[in-house]
Amino acid sequence: MKVPATIAIKLTKAAEKAVKQGHPWVFEQSIEKGPAGNAIPGSVCVIFDQRTNKPFAFGLWDPREIIRIKIIYRGARLQLSPNFWKVQLKEAYSKRKHLITSGVSGYRGIHGENDGFPGLVLDIYAEVGVLKIYSEIWKPYKQLLIQEIKKQFNIEAIVIRFSRKILKNNPFSYQEGDVIGKVLHDEKVAFNEYGVQFLAYTRSGHKTGFFLDQRPNRFWVQQNARGKKVLDVFSYAGSFGIHALKGEAQSLTSIDISAPAMDVAFENLELNGLDPTKWTPVVADAFTALEELIDNKKQFDIVIIDPPSFAKQATEVPIALKQYERLAQLGKELVAVNGTLILGSCSSRINLEDFQMVHQNGGITKSNGWKYLQTTLHDDDHPISFPESNYLKTIFYKKIKESQAHAILG
Repeated sequence: MKVPATIAIKLTKAAEKAVKQGHPWVFEQSIEKGPAGNAIPGSVCVIFDQRTNKPFAFGLWDPREIIRIKIIYRGARLQLSPNFWKVQLKEAYSKRKHLITSGVSGYRGIHGENDGFPGLVLDIYAEVGVLKIYSEIWKPYKQLLIQEIKKQFNIEAIVIRFSRKILKNNPFSYQEGDVIGKVLHDEKVAFNEYGVQFLAYTRSGHKTGFFLDQRPNRFWVQQNARGKKVLDVFSYAGSFGIHALKGEAQSLTSIDISAPAMDVAFENLELNGLDPTKWTPVVADAFTALEELIDNKKQFDIVIIDPPSFAKQATEVPIALKQYERLAQLGKELVAVNGTLILGSCSSRINLEDFQMVHQNGGITKSNGWKYLQTTLHDDDHPISFPESNYLKTIFYKKIKESQAHAILG
């Protein structure tokens, strides 16, 4: 069996500067000096300073990807021992400790590059971890990491998941959905989030089985939903809506194109002992369903529109911006006076400024009777250390009376 090599690396000046400034990726074309032969994935790259010829960063070699080196450490010396990984995991855990002690048992334990584990995501659901692997660089270290993850995060089982790219030619000894540790008789795992329980489908669900990143905004809805009519668009497993009903919303309308997702939402509703008569599920295309609600002159006190990513690559950005603008146009028509419109984007290629601009283009402005409330980004279990990982952005607006709008405008 081949073992990881140690490779001396020199970068172009621009790439060297980027790595020193904290960027975790080195692209193929940025390498001036690389391995003499064929180094296996996960080989340790020692990156030398062009001027001083001394090491300043370390990464893992990924020969089959355009991002050829993933940075794991910045400094002059590194011994890639079990203790190094223990320290990295302990640091990741410490960033989430306040969430854990507050009673949240569903959280992201490892957020890829932002925790020093590029191409690796760990989500914790109570006593079960779901480890999603996006890069072959982790093959030499998988067993040690799994062992240390179980200890650090105090979990009994780890479910292995892979990216689509890895699944096409899986080099790992594990298969998709394999469970390491305690036997799981049911893939569904219940976890807690600010007084609400949800089910994570750990082996078959999207990503790792649940979307954890909107947690603070879901809690806001719970705290502000009493007596309100709530509309949750792109509702998926019903996470925003369940929080709304937990917060004693008067009614909830959920829209999602997936009937199976709506079934999961109903499971979550039952899990929390909530009144199903307050819930109206709509399985339909979101744009079409919103237009029908407008035609029927429906109004809601809280409207949440949190779609999946519209721009997975740069060429999709122009169309994505038009879709976000259209959602803003539709959403604003459904908000009652003094109601709140919550617009989210998980497209990393759409920056916050452009996201705000399409809302203005869609008519959400002071002159049209709207007040900006707040912008939220990632919770602490999704730390951000470089621009490309800053994907999530959510903006809250309030619809105000005309007299209030004129007063604010002066």
